[in-house]
Amino acid sequence: MKVKKLAAVAANVAEVQADLLLVPVFEGGLGEGAALQLQGSLSTVVQQATVESFTGKSGETMFVFSADKIGATRTLFFGLGSKSSLDRKSLRDALTAAFSAAKAAKVSSLALACPELTGTGVSSFDFGQAAGETVVMVDYVINHFKTALGGHKPEVRFDELRLVCDKADKACQNGLKKGFFMGESVNKARDFVNLPPNMMTPMILAKKATEIAKNSGGSIKVKIIRKRELKKQGWGAFLAVAQGSDQEPVFIDMVYEGEGATGTDFLTFIGKSVTYDSGGLDVKTGGSMRTMKCDMAGGATTLAAIMAVAALKLPLRLRVVMAATENMINGSSYKSGDVLFSLSGMSIEVDNTDAEGRLTLADAIEYCKRNGATHIVDVATLTGAMVVGLGKVATGAFSNNDQLAGKVLQAADVAGEHIHRMPMHAAYAKGNESNIADVKNSGGAGFGAGSITAAWFLRKFVGETLPWVHLDIAGTAFNNNEASGWGVRTLIELARDFATPDEAPVVPSRKGR
Repeated sequence: MKVKKLAAVAANVAEVQADLLLVPVFEGGLGEGAALQLQGSLSTVVQQATVESFTGKSGETMFVFSADKIGATRTLFFGLGSKSSLDRKSLRDALTAAFSAAKAAKVSSLALACPELTGTGVSSFDFGQAAGETVVMVDYVINHFKTALGGHKPEVRFDELRLVCDKADKACQNGLKKGFFMGESVNKARDFVNLPPNMMTPMILAKKATEIAKNSGGSIKVKIIRKRELKKQGWGAFLAVAQGSDQEPVFIDMVYEGEGATGTDFLTFIGKSVTYDSGGLDVKTGGSMRTMKCDMAGGATTLAAIMAVAALKLPLRLRVVMAATENMINGSSYKSGDVLFSLSGMSIEVDNTDAEGRLTLADAIEYCKRNGATHIVDVATLTGAMVVGLGKVATGAFSNNDQLAGKVLQAADVAGEHIHRMPMHAAYAKGNESNIADVKNSGGAGFGAGSITAAWFLRKFVGETLPWVHLDIAGTAFNNNEASGWGVRTLIELARDFATPDEAPVVPSRKGR
């Protein structure tokens, strides 16, 4: 079960029927907006708030029982912080705290009072979108395979959310619908990554992509290239990674043609799609291998993004590709010291078989260059060094083009996802120099800067004239043994930018869900 009913309604907050009424409060107390309206119906609320020193600081929450004096069974006050500092990021943080408290209270129907936003950095559309995204994402659970036989009892899920406004607010309603669908898209990516590796093989990923294309109403075309054809075409880097697995590798190519798309831009997303990574012969430790089902998070992110773009009917051309394989160990596994010939014709010395993702991406990049890409963004759980550098908080961005990098960072800011642009000084490229081949696939432990040398490896195949951004999501894709869905909203916002936002609809189509 998940949220099924959403609406923005014009009503008196004291009269709305719900299990829980959520009331936002700006720092300084309960002196305005919905909190002020409730004082006449529920004077004990103000007294209790004073006793407990509820001040409205961001992240602060306080429950009170409503008894029979208002329509909601309980009321939750939550802080927004100071009015002048409220922006999209702080609003999402406040709503996350509120919905998390509601989730812990095991309620199903929610009513959320709309605050007076004059003097803040957000609009009513922003408020609706943040509410729609956050309620869906907070309600997500990972217990997909727990059963009653094992003693599992289904938890209470959010079923209904109503935004309660002083008057009809179409912008808030539109924001709510868009945010709800974006939250669903994030959760779809989380589902893909959270599936165990025996249930998310390369062929299963291809079937998921085919289903999404089928449900797009014809706006997405998909092509699946199998191993025999890949071999004929010369995908030497990608197929080398796949040699050690019994699972057949596949290349997934999805193209969305939005009605009304103009211009020559062909935005392209490449998602790293290693559905399980043992490290190959440079095998990972047991602890590191435990979560390697997440190594296809880049593919999951791009797949969820194109699904959302199609539902939003954005007027642009978008390609999403995934080179899907496992990196496993058998007698046919590729070896350190091997020399491979990529689809581009460049030769690659294998320095480390656990630097496999960049090999799959190298061939994918060449394919996209041959098929008209004008801007490339790749998304990949590429390096452990990225976790060392930025931890679990931010994604590292690497680029050969300031304009495209700026667009990506701006999209992330709108989406509320942290990105930090990383340096790409030419001296770092020396780490990938090989005595025997055009390039080697790792700078090696002695050189350091592992995430930067990995980016320079990819840049070797992109070149200098095609605008490109590499997003290393190794630290942000998977936290506490659960997928985060990081990047889906950033890619959607980037696509909206390319689609000329003035013409792009803000209300998603529900067709094909």
